[in-house]
Amino acid sequence: MTTSRSTLSGIVLSVLLSSGAAAQMMAIQPAPAAAGAAKPAATPTPAGTPAVNPAAALIGTVPPPIKVAKWVKGRELTGFEKGKVYVVDFWATWCGPCKAAIPHLTKLQADHAGKVEVIGISISERQKDASDTSYIEAVEKFIAKMDDKMNYRVAVDTPDKQMHTTWFKPSGTGGIPTAWIIDQQGKVAWIGIGSPNDVERIVNEVLAGTFDYSKEAERERQKEEEAKKRSEADIAKAKASGRNEKTDAQFPGYREAMARGDQAAALASLNAAFKADPSLETGAAYQWKFMILLQRNKTEEVNAYSRELLDKYPKNDDIIGFVSACIVATGEDAKFDKQIALEAATKADAMSKPDSRWGQFTKWRLGWANYHAGNKDKAIEAMTAALEGVKRLKDKFDFGDLASECESALKDFRKPAK
Repeated sequence: MTTSRSTLSGIVLSVLLSSGAAAQMMAIQPAPAAAGAAKPAATPTPAGTPAVNPAAALIGTVPPPIKVAKWVKGRELTGFEKGKVYVVDFWATWCGPCKAAIPHLTKLQADHAGKVEVIGISISERQKDASDTSYIEAVEKFIAKMDDKMNYRVAVDTPDKQMHTTWFKPSGTGGIPTAWIIDQQGKVAWIGIGSPNDVERIVNEVLAGTFDYSKEAERERQKEEEAKKRSEADIAKAKASGRNEKTDAQFPGYREAMARGDQAAALASLNAAFKADPSLETGAAYQWKFMILLQRNKTEEVNAYSRELLDKYPKNDDIIGFVSACIVATGEDAKFDKQIALEAATKADAMSKPDSRWGQFTKWRLGWANYHAGNKDKAIEAMTAALEGVKRLKDKFDFGDLASECESALKDFRKPAK
């Protein structure tokens, strides 16, 4: 790799934030700050198994109860009224795309007064710890400033993140704004991250009684097929242009797709290049694909590609280290497959040199991976080793605030299970 692996997490974040296409996407959810007990390890998905959309299993079910810390605007919602359609929007004050959607949601409710209600639920606001409730006041100030631009009921999640746990996380979207659309029978009609236009279209179809979730899923599939066709056109155009630059020659169509922010077509172009010459994937291009998948924010796609990379390149320390840096949650909430993350962290740690700078970061990440997989003793062991390594090598390397990160993690790991 051309970049120090200890900075990979920062690279992932900076790429996401600096990408022009990313500005049109959702905000990647940060790990909630409130501590919680480690949960049992998730069952790993066998290689080759089709990815499953977690939201699909919730369609047609009765949504969980709404349990919030405070209703900041409007009266408390005690239940979903039959005959009315609800849009439950999960957002945060720090989320750019969330804020951009607010005026559209206000208009959506106004356009369907008495028939559609929007409920804004603020989640994952920044907290120092599980007892910190200052975020509630921050949300109140934000809403007061928005005034009539945010003219619908708004609530804020509890300090222990009950709405995040019971609503947001099971949806599997991993990003905000995430919307749940509840139909006239009080059942889930749709869950996802859509543009305001998509949400409005789906609400109108639910109101008319014409919405069909299976057709919406087919619509998404067709969009992917159309992206492949755009990619094929990009590839043909790139080849016809006669450009001799390395990127254009090896990845025809990729430049054109990225220039217009067409992630789906760019992804298709990379896949076509990898198929034509598998060796291209082991350069920087696998990172390009991973970044696109992270920006698309489809958890199942990231899990599947992580699994694929681990299986195809088990001895490539650059690739294993990159996957580990991208999918191991170093906070209280694990977004990606816990077993895949643990495997990546374990392999990355085994490949690193014990007294290297990178080696202490791999141990730190291994501690978190074990914690999320439910291996509390191993988590403490790895995190302790990381802390000892940082202290031993502090005069040789700059570890930033890794020592305090290790100490904070150990406090969480040692807390008794609730």
